Amino acid sequence: MEDIILLGSFAAIAVFGYFLMTKVDHFLDTIQQEDREPEPIICFHIATSCFSAIPAVSNIVEDIHHRYPNVHCKLSVGYEQEVIQSFACGEADVAIISADSDAESQTLAQWKRIALNPKPFCLDNGIIKVNTVGKEAKYQKVLWKRRENEFLVIYFIHRLCGRQI
Repeated sequence: MEDIILLGSFAAIAVFGYFLMTKVDHFLDTIQQEDREPEPIICFHIATSCFSAIPAVSNIVEDIHHRYPNVHCKLSVGYEQEVIQSFACGEADVAIISADSDAESQTLAQWKRIALNPKPFCLDNGIIKVNTVGKEAKYQKVLWKRRENEFLVIYFIHRLCGRQI
């Protein structure tokens, strides 16, 4: 009889210890999750009025996504005035416009003149292939301002222009 009581009390202590340890483990996990701060998501916005820029920009954006997973990239395509307005009001970090525009003086931005060769690109995982009608290189201006995500802007400009800025 004493053995049964001893075995029962030992089992009760073991169950109580297991219950207590699961509560402590849950409490410590909660504290660790509160201590860990999620990485902030950085938004990088490129606006262009040139369709020939889309393949080059999308390749660079893909590379940025692989290097910096916490960066959310957005590419907007529109009329040149819309692109300039988006850049001037701070929505776009980089703007790609026609080479003959004088927008850099209006927006007080840094800029480079580049030649972009038209290349076909695919949409929706290769279902739609987009070709440009013209086959000659088009000169464009790339505008940028130095901001809080300057490392992305410099990386993007370096990749697009092919040299240090």
